[in-house]
Amino acid sequence: MSFNPWLQRQEGTFQEMSGSELSLILDRAGEAFRQWRGVSLDTRCNMLKEMSRTLLARRQELAVLMASEMGKPVTQGVAEVDKCALLCTWYAEHTPQILKPERRDSSAGESYVCYEPQGIILGIMPWNFPFWQVFRFIVPSFAGGNAALLKHASNVPRCALAIEEIVHDAGFPAGIFRTIFPSHIQVSTLIADRRVRGVSLTGSNIAGKKIASVAGGHLKKMVMELGGSDPFIVFPDVSVEKAVEAATFSRFQNGGQSCSAAKRIIVHHDIYDEFRDKFLSAAIALRTGDPLDPHTEVGPMVSVAAAEELERQLEETIQAGARLLCGGRAGEERPALFIPAVVEDVPLSSPLACEEIFGPVAPLFRFTSAEEAVKMANDTPYGLGAAIWTSDERLAMDLAHEIDTGTVAINGVVKSEPGLPFGGVKESGYGRELAVEGLREFLNIKTVSVFKP
Repeated sequence: MSFNPWLQRQEGTFQEMSGSELSLILDRAGEAFRQWRGVSLDTRCNMLKEMSRTLLARRQELAVLMASEMGKPVTQGVAEVDKCALLCTWYAEHTPQILKPERRDSSAGESYVCYEPQGIILGIMPWNFPFWQVFRFIVPSFAGGNAALLKHASNVPRCALAIEEIVHDAGFPAGIFRTIFPSHIQVSTLIADRRVRGVSLTGSNIAGKKIASVAGGHLKKMVMELGGSDPFIVFPDVSVEKAVEAATFSRFQNGGQSCSAAKRIIVHHDIYDEFRDKFLSAAIALRTGDPLDPHTEVGPMVSVAAAEELERQLEETIQAGARLLCGGRAGEERPALFIPAVVEDVPLSSPLACEEIFGPVAPLFRFTSAEEAVKMANDTPYGLGAAIWTSDERLAMDLAHEIDTGTVAINGVVKSEPGLPFGGVKESGYGRELAVEGLREFLNIKTVSVFKP
């Protein structure tokens, strides 16, 4: 169901597909794949370029669609569409070199490593970045010669259908990609189908464990980007103003509803008071409200239920001894709106320290030594990303290797971009998306050795 979280109004409903309808889609995807795998790389890459142009031509329309379905401010929605277009262009330019067979030394006369498509890849995607998360799954799938099916989050069906239109309008062959609306049982049936060769999932660790158990039972490869509780560590030898600006962006962008957002802001004792005061001012200054207003920086959360869960985490943390400095749940008139909140003196056993925070609440922590900062950073079941702010390059690199995450940003913020592999460790998932590694995840890395007869 499409439901506007700002207006609290239903925008449309969509029925689950029947088993026969899904079976027909699988048949057509299988047929399309057999033809698509033989299409030249130049043709594939030209279609990716056309898809980039199609995205840019519809950027404002798609941003409004995101705002209405999940509350993303339109300016951030436009940036998301632009990033998808950039991804298409990146793979169009780099795929021929990435997929070029590589000659390797061996006991044979000649040996080559080749990269070949496998079939249909099923994507199970979330609502928080309804275009970017999908495009970083389908673009490398198409570039590598695979077909793709999308099971999107149930609350962004119109975004899912818009993606199908974009793929079609870019000239990709019929059947090579479809948006589907299956039941939970039908998802398991799809994973079991022999034509589905892999599953790409972005979502919670709970969802990841459930889908992984199904995929594992059928020996299907998975790539999973799950939740995060990213630390943002600030040492006293950096510009507090720059660190505050970065922390504010990383914590509150997309209403704090991002796996790789700064979830725990860990500040050295010597600059803690200065950082807190400036960060508090920055949080209070954020403009909240209607996501269609171009001046809005933080829109509503995706749903009333999400706002209630965040409120529960905040209240339990305050009851445990933390202190709320600003923000909190808005009034009944806007039940999905959560005013950006800053909390200090957060007990390490409280929800804001131990659980993933998926909304605009920023817990602050103090540390006095690098060892203490690393311990706090690693004291979580998650391992997606981390940010380290220090002017000491040696210290930064040492800590980057000690912190157990898939990505570390030094004097910056954790983000995904086309040319770098992205993913996590521990309960943040496994496998990598984007870059060379993401393209090869669902390809058959085949060794061909030629011996003298």
